[in-house]
Amino acid sequence: MATKGSNFLLEVFITLRKFLLTVAAMMNSVMCKLGSLTVNCITSVRNSAGRWYPIAQVVPRFTSSTRHCSTAMENGKKSFDVTMPDSSPSLSRDHVESDLGLVKENAFPTFAKLRGPGHKVFSLIPYKEGEMLADYVLFEESMLKSKVSYLKYKAMTRDEKNVYMAHLKAIQLRKLSYECPLTKKSHKTVSQLLYQGECCGQGCRHCPYELDYCDDKIKSDEMSIHRKRPPTMGIHRRTRLVTVDNSTLGKEANLSGKLAYCIHVYKHGYRKKHMPHAKLGDKILVAVRGEMKKAIVVGANTHFHYRSHGVPSCDTNNIVLLDDDGNPLGTRIIAPIPSALLKKRGDVGVAKILTLATKFF
Repeated sequence: MATKGSNFLLEVFITLRKFLLTVAAMMNSVMCKLGSLTVNCITSVRNSAGRWYPIAQVVPRFTSSTRHCSTAMENGKKSFDVTMPDSSPSLSRDHVESDLGLVKENAFPTFAKLRGPGHKVFSLIPYKEGEMLADYVLFEESMLKSKVSYLKYKAMTRDEKNVYMAHLKAIQLRKLSYECPLTKKSHKTVSQLLYQGECCGQGCRHCPYELDYCDDKIKSDEMSIHRKRPPTMGIHRRTRLVTVDNSTLGKEANLSGKLAYCIHVYKHGYRKKHMPHAKLGDKILVAVRGEMKKAIVVGANTHFHYRSHGVPSCDTNNIVLLDDDGNPLGTRIIAPIPSALLKKRGDVGVAKILTLATKFF
């Protein structure tokens, strides 16, 4: 009887031991999956930015004493170990990041960088018939340099837009030069100028280095930011104007964003089809809010090549609206006007405006 009882207890003990081992194996499997998910979450954040190199490959392994996650050094892949005691229910983020193998010397952004001592940042790739094209890094940098905002593009003339689009299409094709649609001459694209690394001193049209090495004569010929538009001598047809009186029509035009624009300039001695340019104190016809009104120019944005001595230039072209009888529509001028208008007080229209002005400069 004693032998039968001992055998029964031994069988119970063996069965209980197998059950406990099965439960322990299941717990290890669950913790292994949780650990791999945590590590993969951390590495996926790094990989999603596209800035870290190399990419860590996670292979979880666990032991019976501690929960152990490691990666082997196989086939040139980075390896790291993460060990957690049984008392820790989750992975330590700081510990995992320190063991990812992404130290500062080995983990770097995949942006444009020097290709070695004495080498350039950008490079060229061969194309058909010995032609060289910009590589992808140079193409991206050139696109950033060449694109302009919509407001600047809208302010360009038709010739400027044609030149701009020809240059932009050449950059999209990674070309180093293009043919100007106006002069039919070959010009360097900004890709070629960026590849040079510095200003060549020849006053290139699309120089990204602000003409650092050009002489004073070349810099003095720069008449506008686009380097191809001649200076404007005054207000002409379709010139946008800012109303500086307190009339209701002028306020609506300024607040709506659709400023008044010039239609005609009243000056004697000019042919009708060859409209003259309006200057300070001239009378013009403008279109404002769907109506045609006469106005007096009380501020002109004159180019510095055409400024007269003692006549100041404004940042905007300012006008004062007149009614059908030639009287100002408003009762007050809300902006200072040039004192040079006092010389034209003999004109009846200008004299009426001077009576409403309170500030001169």
